[in-house]
Amino acid sequence: MIFDSCGNKLPDEMTEKLSTLLWKIIEEAFQYSADAHAKDNGASIPVKDSLYDFIRRRATEELQDEQERETLIQMSEMWGAYVGEPVWKQSMRFAWMEECCGGGKSVVTNKPSLIINIEEMFVASNYSAILGKISKAAADSANILLEKRVISVQTPKDRCAGGQVYVTTNDGSVWPFDEVVMTTPLGWLKKNLDCFSPLLPPRLSLAVINLKLSQLEKVFITFPTAFWISDSERDSFPSYTNWLCPRYTEETNPHHWPQEIWNLASFAPPHNHPTILFYLYGDCSRYIVDKIHHKSKEEKFTFLNNFFLPYYSRLPDFDPNRASCKPKAILATEWLKDELNGYGSYCNFQSGIEEADRDVEIIRASCVERRLWFCGEHAAPFEECGTVAGAYLSGENIGKRIGELYGPK
Repeated sequence: MIFDSCGNKLPDEMTEKLSTLLWKIIEEAFQYSADAHAKDNGASIPVKDSLYDFIRRRATEELQDEQERETLIQMSEMWGAYVGEPVWKQSMRFAWMEECCGGGKSVVTNKPSLIINIEEMFVASNYSAILGKISKAAADSANILLEKRVISVQTPKDRCAGGQVYVTTNDGSVWPFDEVVMTTPLGWLKKNLDCFSPLLPPRLSLAVINLKLSQLEKVFITFPTAFWISDSERDSFPSYTNWLCPRYTEETNPHHWPQEIWNLASFAPPHNHPTILFYLYGDCSRYIVDKIHHKSKEEKFTFLNNFFLPYYSRLPDFDPNRASCKPKAILATEWLKDELNGYGSYCNFQSGIEEADRDVEIIRASCVERRLWFCGEHAAPFEECGTVAGAYLSGENIGKRIGELYGPK
């Protein structure tokens, strides 16, 4: 469901037409970027070109109607919710590294109604069962220290010379290790490059600096019931809704930042919730977090409700006089103010970056000779950078490499 800049719902046929075309263009952009990478490492794409530039060009070629072109271009701003910054900051040269945002490849089975996605899985509940399984070995056998901050990591200059890695925490404790795996967020690394002694190799430090940090935030708004669904047995409400460049919110959103939600009531029981989830990014997320940080729960609720009311009030069956249409609770993330996360979310590849793929490879390669390893979403396989799955895969890769180094026992 899409609302135009005046707050009017677009006809379903128009939404379907433009949404299909937009994703077709984005897939073309992925392929164009990948082809350029294979041909000349992307040198044929100007370093400052963005995904937005590509979409604007293709919109002009595909659509004769000026209003349809403008609507399609506005719709492209939804890309920001994937990478955490506006679409015009997405590097076109390295768009191929974001292909996971388009979802996996689908396979049509012998049942026309059944389509299996062979690369992506959607978890309707939460990560608790997954985390429980993958953390079991560490939880059962490792010595896990909480409430301690690492302030320095001293490594040997050469693995062959012997010696251990010494990690110092903020309480003055010094811990010796044969190998150290740094799983810290990219943002923390960016802010704490000076904690390593000796300093990291110049090219590795540059790689950490080169990768940009997104500013994605989320706002969950829960209602007594999902008022926007008139028939829970035949839920036809779309899972995704977008408000394009709203011009009707001058008091609360004078910059006309677009808004979008995912409908968490669309999940199958027992995982459905009467909740809508707003994704924020870029200047909008920075504005929201700055306004609510250090505020009381009541102050946060009032500000957030006033800001998002112009959007959820346009959902079907909204009635300001009905209790079911008044938020019961509002929860907003504040990654932008999280020191241990480096005041951001996850990595992205913005226009202007020249060797994003090489930067990731350099971080992934780590400092084996100094017994120092790095993993996380910023050191993931290219197709999974910036994702939870990518962070896990990068850690698994480091574990295998260390295992191979020491050999079977």
